[in-house]
Amino acid sequence: MGRTWTWKEALAGVLVLGAIAGFSFLEELPKHRFEAVSREAAAKLPGARLIDSSKSADLASPVSWFWSATTNLSYAMPDPHMRDRFVTITFVYDEKMSPIIFLVDADCKARALYYYDLDEPDSAPAAVDLLGDPVVAPNGKTYRTFSSTIPPSPERVAALCDRDWREARTKGRAAP
Repeated sequence: MGRTWTWKEALAGVLVLGAIAGFSFLEELPKHRFEAVSREAAAKLPGARLIDSSKSADLASPVSWFWSATTNLSYAMPDPHMRDRFVTITFVYDEKMSPIIFLVDADCKARALYYYDLDEPDSAPAAVDLLGDPVVAPNGKTYRTFSSTIPPSPERVAALCDRDWREARTKGRAAP
């Protein structure tokens, strides 16, 4: 026959499980705060839309089994002047809220994305604007071709190519 648990043993078991869940919950709170801060920051970006996010569940964190926390959020802002150009901003948990920023040209017919960032060598081709001049960030660095062998996901291509960005694009235009 099976062993019968005493009320003290049962209570101890409940307390241990409660403590584990409680500590896990406290561990998850910073991730949820990260999510709120990221969303607040993105709300201040003209025309920005959420294009991708990921959530995590951790076997060592029982609360995440039921209430997973966002670990990254990616937003896109359309360029107000170039139809298929976007700035993408990705907030990654544990990266001290330093967003990862790319300039992205979308070739929607070919279903391809071309990325530019500010940390590429001067020998990498520069992104150019409508007049053919290099695109320079406010910090004075030039956006240059980001070489990656990882193709963009079909979901990312769809997020940039298969949406109507007209209204968001007008929000990004500077007032006369």
